[in-house]
Amino acid sequence: MSLDSNIFEWIRQWLSDRQQRVVVNGVYSAQDLVTSGVPQGSVLGPILFNIFISDIAEGINGKVCLFADDTKICNRVDVPGGISQMTNDLGKLKKWWELWQLSFNVDKCKIMHLGRKNPRAEYRIFDTVLTSTSEERDLGVIIAEDLRVSSQCNRAAGNASRMLGCVGRGISSRKREVLMPLYRALVRPHLEYCVQYWRPYLQKDIDILERVQRRATKMVYDLKEKSYQERLNDLNMYRLEKRRDRGDMIETFKYVKGIHKVEEGSIFKRKQSSKTRGHSLRLEGQRFKSNIRKHYFTERVVDTWNSLPFEVVEAKTVIEFKQAWDRHKATLNKR
Repeated sequence: MSLDSNIFEWIRQWLSDRQQRVVVNGVYSAQDLVTSGVPQGSVLGPILFNIFISDIAEGINGKVCLFADDTKICNRVDVPGGISQMTNDLGKLKKWWELWQLSFNVDKCKIMHLGRKNPRAEYRIFDTVLTSTSEERDLGVIIAEDLRVSSQCNRAAGNASRMLGCVGRGISSRKREVLMPLYRALVRPHLEYCVQYWRPYLQKDIDILERVQRRATKMVYDLKEKSYQERLNDLNMYRLEKRRDRGDMIETFKYVKGIHKVEEGSIFKRKQSSKTRGHSLRLEGQRFKSNIRKHYFTERVVDTWNSLPFEVVEAKTVIEFKQAWDRHKATLNKR
């Protein structure tokens, strides 16, 4: 990375010769020189940190995922040399640590073994055995070593239910005009955050999420005696499962149209076929042995996407696609 000399000098002066003091009950401490770190809450601080660690993945054979100060290394270890490759990658992290004097919190470093054929080997960093974990929260989503989503569903439903309780206790009105905007803004996001990744497929997990919305609609005073579906109709709402169907297609559209910037073919592969039936943006499903694999986003959306009419998939923008999808579903419901 090359920086203009003026920018470099500006950053140097910003980091050098800084002083700080502590204020307690209006009493100021003496000034003290700050010899490391960046000012807390600054915009430039995270940028400089990203520049500082930008070479951490160099020489590592596994896939490296970085987010803020979290680093993940993924390696396939059920093949010859897989375990030694993972060990070597951890060794390279150790060398990077020693070179730049930026230590890892070893106590928070963990290993997760995925797959039935995983040999579940023991790994070390700085002579410390990495703790094996069966579940780990990553960017707000619980990842389980068996790749099931029940824990995430329970957590999402629990957070949403607690927030709904806060809304109910904090608002005396039971009018739909008051409750439903609060539900959509404060409660439903807990049930749908990143749900295209962890979408439930077991009925018990589907029910635990739907139960929160069922409870929310029943809080509306003049709808208490109606059935759940009648309440949804009156409120112009849909079951969460239908919203997840729509969300799946919206995300697929973004990948196919290149709105999500990913390497071509890394998520979906275009179907090569001489058949004239169907649209030209059909996707190819992958073969899999595991039953759980068919519920992955990249697999479950293929048939639905391929069955969409031309006028839906050829939408120019996301907004146009949403409108075309809604018209398509409305037409199917009338049949």
